[in-house]
Amino acid sequence: MEQVTYIFFKIFKFIINLIPERINYYLAHGLGSLLYYVVKERRELAVKNIKSSLNVSDSRAQELAKEVFQDLALKFVEILQLEQKSLTELKENVTVEGEEYLKEIYQSEKGAVLFTGHFGNWELLGVYLSAVGYPITAIARDYKNDYIYEEVMKIRQSKGAEVFNRSEIKKALKALLRQKFLLILGDQDAHQDGEFMQFFDRPASTPLGPVKLAQRSNSYIVPIYLVREGFNDYRLIVKEPLEIAKDAPLEEQRDVLQQLTTSLEAVIRDYPSQWLWVHRRWKTKIEGGRND
Repeated sequence: MEQVTYIFFKIFKFIINLIPERINYYLAHGLGSLLYYVVKERRELAVKNIKSSLNVSDSRAQELAKEVFQDLALKFVEILQLEQKSLTELKENVTVEGEEYLKEIYQSEKGAVLFTGHFGNWELLGVYLSAVGYPITAIARDYKNDYIYEEVMKIRQSKGAEVFNRSEIKKALKALLRQKFLLILGDQDAHQDGEFMQFFDRPASTPLGPVKLAQRSNSYIVPIYLVREGFNDYRLIVKEPLEIAKDAPLEEQRDVLQQLTTSLEAVIRDYPSQWLWVHRRWKTKIEGGRND
């Protein structure tokens, strides 16, 4: 079954790369709208999450949820096109806000943990930074389908990035010690192993890993987000770097993690349709308490 799915994936990828990008843009919106009506469980979860977080009406939550599905379909199409993108195209399509922070770190003798979330086009973010010359590594999750996983890894590494899976934390740490930039998505539910941070006014189990890695490698932590502002139009937002001392106690580590979480929340509020509301971000409850 994996091979059959992979064949359909390859055919879809081939077709996407034959069709002009603007047509793909509208096709993705149509596909996303279709998925919104078909995938009932995720649609209902997205609506629930949006209502609980943004305090909007039912109709507005449904409208935003539909836009989320359209955005997800567009991300998928954009990922399949990444190998065909030239450096010139990438540079022309991305406006950078705060690049001075990246340049300063690049010229220093430190590495950097680049903190982002399932927001905007996080796949394009890593590919873009690698393409323009930054020493990018990343931690990415595996795919259930091994064939598709290998294909996606090839896309991720097409512009020179080095990608580790979640079991290769030691390799990621060594990369930071070599003054590389490590891109991490830090907004997954971390179960009972996480620290409960305030995220949209309720506690969410959050991985402390990005802060721990920066602390152990004496690296900066940089909140960074790639926002879509239209067809082939992106804005890379680079926030001021944070630092954490090697001997910082857990309380200080938690404070930095809360700053990162708050930073992500702020950009989501500005661009609510570009975050992954369809996942169970608040699944883990504080023992003896409630998250919602």
